[in-house]
Amino acid sequence: MKGLIYREFYLSRKTVVYMLLAYIIFVLMITMIIISTYAGNLAKDSENADTRDYLLSQMYLYAGLIGMAGCTYGHNDLIEKDYKSRWQLYSYTLPVHEKKIMQSKLILRTILLALGFVLAVIAEVIFSAAGKVPVSTEHIKNILVILFVYGSMCIIDIPYMIIMKTQNRGVAFAMIPLVILTAAVGYGTYKFTKFCYAEAARLYPDMKGDAGMMKVAMPYLTKWRDIFLWAGPFILIGIVIITYFWGIKELKRRRY
Repeated sequence: MKGLIYREFYLSRKTVVYMLLAYIIFVLMITMIIISTYAGNLAKDSENADTRDYLLSQMYLYAGLIGMAGCTYGHNDLIEKDYKSRWQLYSYTLPVHEKKIMQSKLILRTILLALGFVLAVIAEVIFSAAGKVPVSTEHIKNILVILFVYGSMCIIDIPYMIIMKTQNRGVAFAMIPLVILTAAVGYGTYKFTKFCYAEAARLYPDMKGDAGMMKVAMPYLTKWRDIFLWAGPFILIGIVIITYFWGIKELKRRRY
């Protein structure tokens, strides 16, 4: 088992390192911009406070996505490389049960997701320190939501990639449900935003721009997020169990 996990990590390490460098560059760049809003060139800008507030309220999300995606992308790419190099075919001759192979993939991907979560939290701490504000527990909760959503997609992707064999084919087959899901989410977002604007015009007529809309929307968004924080761990655990048995089944099919 240790050898299989080491192999998974060793062969995916280069892509992970490249993506980690992108994460470091992004975090350093945003940190310098935040500091510049009160101790640099941007301090002279009349909208420096708004710029700083925007960066503090949004950039931790992007840093979290870069960290999680960066840590797992290389391992996802490894499944395609195993197929093209015919290692997967060779592995069928080894005295190793498919359960062990699937366990090694799940264990490493879980470790990489956890590392991505830690990187996301580190980014929030760095940005908060640069902006001279306390670390936001609300931001940490949002990072957890990203972990549960992206983690579920990332875990279930293992048996899916074993079936599809290459990422191009996997993306092509996933486009139809993704387009439908995106359209549904977009329509729901449009209707919800329209409702919030109407309520803002009725309840807060003196507020201009998006301020009133956000004041109406935030209680709903916070409630939905908190509900998902309770459901998210169970969903993720369920996805891991499904992935494990599904992956074993696909490996036993000897897809070549």
